Amino acid sequence: MSDAQSYDLTAEQAILGAAMNSPEHRDLFVSLLADDWFNPVHRHIAAVITGLLTTDRPVTPETVLVEAQSRGLVPHRVDVMKLMKCHEVAALPASVPMLVDRLRNLATARALSGIGTRLAQRMESAWTTGDDPADIAAAIAEVRRACDDAERRTADLTLPPPMPMGDFLAIEDLRSWIIPGLLERMERIVLTGAEGGGKTVLCSQLACCMAAGVHPFTGEPLGAGHRGIRVLVVDCENSPAQSRRRFRWMVSMVDAARTKHGLTATEWSDQMFIEMRPAGIDLLSPRDTAWLDRTVTATSPDLLVLGPLYKLHHANANDESAARELVWQLDLLREKHGFALLTEAHAGNASDGNGDRMMRPSGSSLFRRWSEFGFGLRRAKNDPGRPRAELVDVVSWRGSREERAWPTQLQHGTTLPWMPADPAYYDTLPRRSA
Repeated sequence: MSDAQSYDLTAEQAILGAAMNSPEHRDLFVSLLADDWFNPVHRHIAAVITGLLTTDRPVTPETVLVEAQSRGLVPHRVDVMKLMKCHEVAALPASVPMLVDRLRNLATARALSGIGTRLAQRMESAWTTGDDPADIAAAIAEVRRACDDAERRTADLTLPPPMPMGDFLAIEDLRSWIIPGLLERMERIVLTGAEGGGKTVLCSQLACCMAAGVHPFTGEPLGAGHRGIRVLVVDCENSPAQSRRRFRWMVSMVDAARTKHGLTATEWSDQMFIEMRPAGIDLLSPRDTAWLDRTVTATSPDLLVLGPLYKLHHANANDESAARELVWQLDLLREKHGFALLTEAHAGNASDGNGDRMMRPSGSSLFRRWSEFGFGLRRAKNDPGRPRAELVDVVSWRGSREERAWPTQLQHGTTLPWMPADPAYYDTLPRRSA
């Protein structure tokens, strides 16, 4: 981009003049950043005007000049003649929003052009000197940050102010249930437990039942049995052979539950998709984040089963900044695509006052407060005591933001691998509709 295209001195002067002549759009003026101004003199004048505005002092050509002098900006950085010129060519108040947008867009274009130039020079230098190839991942991350910054800089400043509370409360809330009483669209569930405690089996059960349109704890049809949702599983821990065995077993049980109620088998290839990444993925890496975004776009899931949590980045599990970046990336994808998220995590090794293992996820404390719901599977005190738990307490370790109809205990079942241990749970479910 040539200099002739990258700035507009007339627009800069007109905005500065408007700020000195009219009280309108002063909030808009203050929102401009220092590097939105191309001309250094204009940048200094803008800084002086912003200082006067933010301290609620009058803004006129005279007050701006006095303040510039007190800051030692006159005559070397602020030219008095240029200040007067701005006053003479002041824009009409109605034109200020358009001119501000123009300045921000030009500044953003300059920034993007600069990034492109620096990257091109870096690549050419590596080719010319014969050095190792440039770090493509780092270059992509730099471009991504520049694009994110460009979006923020060019955001619409004319958006309406926050909604009055009365109007907000008057809006009718419509539930967007994936499973009535259990899971709404865009909610996050983290399932924890001890090693070998059954959480992976339960995650697979929840996924298959939701895809098949049956209740994930009872196998009863939801509605008429045609409410199956689309599910994407990204398995970051198990081998393909292990997952195939588990899902063959799960699919056969779920289809048997449907057959029991006179329903046909599920079209699994239409309802469920799976990606195996046993080495894990790194959502702190732009490459893996872009891959997951493309995968979700290609399958359009209502539910994403992803994890376990500790296999989603390669940083220290206790690193708070890494955890914050991870959940930010997941939430960006969740907001973009509208899926609910189910993931599992290992429980920490700490015990409570009764000597029971606490079910909060290990690693960063951020994971304990991030999800809407957090449930742990803990071997019940009256479990038979075999190598794998057969009776577990469902412990809510996250103060749930809303009530959900989760069982308080699960046991090995015949219809599904995990079923409610309390018969009264079945009485809480809505009756099947025709």
